[in-house]
Amino acid sequence: MPPLTDFPLALAPYIPRVVVTVALAAFALALARAGRRLVARYVDEPAKRYTSYKIIGRVTGLVLVVAFVLLWAPVRRDMLTILTVIGTGIAISTREALLSVVGWLHLIIRSPYKHGDRIEVHGVRGDVVDVRLLHTTLVEVGGWVDGDQSTGRLVHFPNNWVFLHPIVNSTHGFGFVWSELPFTLTQASDWEAAQRILEGLAAEAAGSVEARARAAIDRLSHEFLVQYSILTPFVYVKATPEGIRLTLRYLCEVRRRRGTDHAFTVSALAAFGRHGGIALAEA
Repeated sequence: MPPLTDFPLALAPYIPRVVVTVALAAFALALARAGRRLVARYVDEPAKRYTSYKIIGRVTGLVLVVAFVLLWAPVRRDMLTILTVIGTGIAISTREALLSVVGWLHLIIRSPYKHGDRIEVHGVRGDVVDVRLLHTTLVEVGGWVDGDQSTGRLVHFPNNWVFLHPIVNSTHGFGFVWSELPFTLTQASDWEAAQRILEGLAAEAAGSVEARARAAIDRLSHEFLVQYSILTPFVYVKATPEGIRLTLRYLCEVRRRRGTDHAFTVSALAAFGRHGGIALAEA
């Protein structure tokens, strides 16, 4: 072991590289901060500002990593060997993290979901608010809250889930879902009149929704083999021990399902009451 007095001499060859490393890191961080300030000053749209911040941060990190490897490699011709050894060690010790990085690349290239989409993955459902290098963040939808509405909680899951679990995207391409609203009437009720009432209420709201849904299907058909021939609402009738069950099936926008259910229910109950011969069965 060399004497302690020899350590300064042993470290002397590394001092310039340490200084350059610190200076390079400080310069890169200052440049990134200046870039963010410019973005904040000249970009008003939140989505574009958010994307610009992400790009600046990722480019800065990548440049620093490459610069540090170039600066600290003992021999430049051995750099490939060094990177191979480092990569093998990282691959063994951080397999899940590397899969998440690959998942992030898959999200960029294939885009199974993007910011603002409503998705469900492995039982987690919500609206995408952030896609980072290792994980995706959602604002949770559902849980203890009915009607596909937000709980207010943030949920994070690793990007490698895109390879492990099916991804349900409710908004990409189409943006509409089928919703069903059941009413169970007593056996003595005029169920035919109730059926006509529900069909009339649904027909009033179906025009604009159906036109937009067909336009969305036309766009989606360029990418996927989607075939929808019937988009109009329909009322199904079924006899049950509890009574006559009428189920209104209709198309609505993904984020307006609860509001649409509420509007149909209020209108239907009011119309049933005016008729006088329609009564709901007891639960």
